[in-house]
Parts: sequence; C-alpha cells; structure tokens
Amino acid sequence: MNKRLLALRFVFVMTLALAAAGCGPSAPSPAPTVARAPTLVPPTPPPTATPTPMPPTPTPSPTRSPVPPTATRVTPTSTFPPTYTPVPPTPTPALTSTTPVSTPATTLPAPTASLTHTSTPAPGTGPRISYFRANVSEADPGDTITLEWQSSSGTQALLYHLLLSGQFGRFWEVEPSGSMDYVIPTDSRNWEGFSLYVFDDAERSAQATLAVKLRCPDEWFFSPAPEGCPRSAPIYADGAEQHFERGVMLWNSQERMIYALFDDSGLIAWRAYVDEWQEGDPASDPSIVAPTGLYQPVRGFGRIWREIPDVRDRLGWAVGAEASYPTTIQRTSRFKYNDTYISALDGGVWELKAEGSEWSHFGP
Repeated sequence: MNKRLLALRFVFVMTLALAAAGCGPSAPSPAPTVARAPTLVPPTPPPTATPTPMPPTPTPSPTRSPVPPTATRVTPTSTFPPTYTPVPPTPTPALTSTTPVSTPATTLPAPTASLTHTSTPAPGTGPRISYFRANVSEADPGDTITLEWQSSSGTQALLYHLLLSGQFGRFWEVEPSGSMDYVIPTDSRNWEGFSLYVFDDAERSAQATLAVKLRCPDEWFFSPAPEGCPRSAPIYADGAEQHFERGVMLWNSQERMIYALFDDSGLIAWRAYVDEWQEGDPASDPSIVAPTGLYQPVRGFGRIWREIPDVRDRLGWAVGAEASYPTTIQRTSRFKYNDTYISALDGGVWELKAEGSEWSHFGP
C-alpha cells in the first residue's frame, strides 16, 4: 500500500513540475531592446593559396629590323693608296751590276727630240733631275750611243736598262750628273729604254725615263707588213705543204718543225711539233687503208698523224699528196706573244697568231 502511495506521489510531483515548466502561466517578460541592425559585412572569401613566387621568365626583346639612317649620309673616304712610281732598291753593289763607263757631265750636241720623261720633286724636297737625254733620237742595232744627265741635291744614282716589257733589266751605279756610252746589242729591235734614279742621303729620289727608237735592219718578205720590226731577216728553207679534210700541215727544213693547222672549232687552232722522222724510218703504215680518193700522210707528216691521235682526229684524211716548194719564215719581235709568217705553196702567206690562238691565209 505504501509503495503504491509513493508511486502516486512521484507521479503527482512530476506532473506539477511539468506544468510549471511549460503549461502553466508564465510571468511577463521585459520588452526586448531594439538593437541597431548590424552592418552587413560580406563574407571573407577563403584565403587563396599564395603560390611561391617564381623568377619571371625573361621576355625576349623583339628583333629590330635595321632602320636606314634618316639624317646625314656619310660618303666613305677612299682607302686606295696614292699612285706612285716604284722606287728601286737602295743603291748597293749587286752581282748583276756592271761597272759603268761614267764621266762628269760634258756638253753634247743638242739632241733631236727623243722620248724623255722627267719626274722632278718640288724644290727643297729632294733631288732634282734637270735633264736625261741621248745624243741621238734614232739608232741602228749595234750602234754606240751616249746618255747624258744632270741633277742637283743628289748623292747617288742608278741607271737601269729597260726590257721590251718595261721591266728593269741590268743597271749601273753612276754619278748624280754625268754621261755614259752604251752599245746597242745587234739583236735589239724597236727601241732601247732607260730609267735614271737619283737619291739623296735621306733616300728621297727623282726619276726620269728615256727611249731611243731603233731602225729596222730587216724588211718583211711580204706586204702589207705587220706593225713593228721582224725578229730577224727572212729564213729561207725547203718546205712542204699538205691539205687535209679539216686543215693543213706545213714543214720547213731550217727549223725541222711541223705545223698542224686545224680547221675546226677546237680551242687550239694550231700546234707545232719537232720533226723527228729520219731517212730509213717507215714512211707509212700499210695496215692503214685510206678511203677512195683520200690519202694517208707519209714521212714526217705521217709520223705525227699516226702517233698523235688528236692530230689525226682533227685533221682527218689527206685530200691530196704532200707537195714540196721553197718557203720563207719570219716572226714579230715583241717581248712575248709573237706571230709567225710562213710563205704558202700558192704564193700567199700563212699567218699563225701567238700561242696557237688562230691562223689565216692571205695573198694571191
């Protein structure tokens, strides 16, 4: 009984407690205080991870196209050296020198005009050549001529003989003023040239040139004659001539030379060969049979034709037999690149230009 009462009392107390907490009347609450609306602050975004700074990649500078200058246009200064006359070596004894026949300046008869060039420096700047001359303006090969010169302010002098090419030949050590006899070689042709250099102790120099014209001792064997003197008198000899399909062969007994003249478009128009054929050598090759109406060359012509394939191919077969006749040969007298002239079987002349460059025939 008591337990039941205790249970009821517990239920009753719990009911009262619940009613007091939620169901029963509650005391009035004080009026709430109106608070100022808070200022809205936008939410702070989550922090972005800050990357570790890397060194910046260098940005390449743009390529600049060359821009032509827009202002002053500069004219380049020429760097070419000034034109000058080459100065010969300092005058010292040399093995090629020749003791001069030099005498103090003497008075010569006034020479006729001769090719003279004098290079004279300004007064006070070095030696001065007053004149450089010969006692004649023309001479014959073998003659003795006298060269005379006068200069001032010089202490040494060199006298050069000039080759036909204009280059220095032999030389003599001479006085700054004086004269010298010179014997012209018998085989000289066209002209004799000389160059005089006068030096002072400071190695300054003056220079002058002189040329003496030479009369031709020989005549050309034909006309119209080439310009200049022939190298020698005409050479008279026994000759032979033979014509081929594409050219000609010539021979003379004095030089024992065979000339092959090619009438084709080859670079070399003619060639010369030594005639080595001797009496008793085979005159021809019986195994070589020429077509009808054509011929195999014989003797010296035949040897060259058979043994040098280029000659045989370019000339072809002979169109007639070899013919003998008296011939004449002369050449020009230039320093180099000389032409050869050979009289022809028909009375004309074969002209063989220098270095095998070309040939022609002229005459009757």
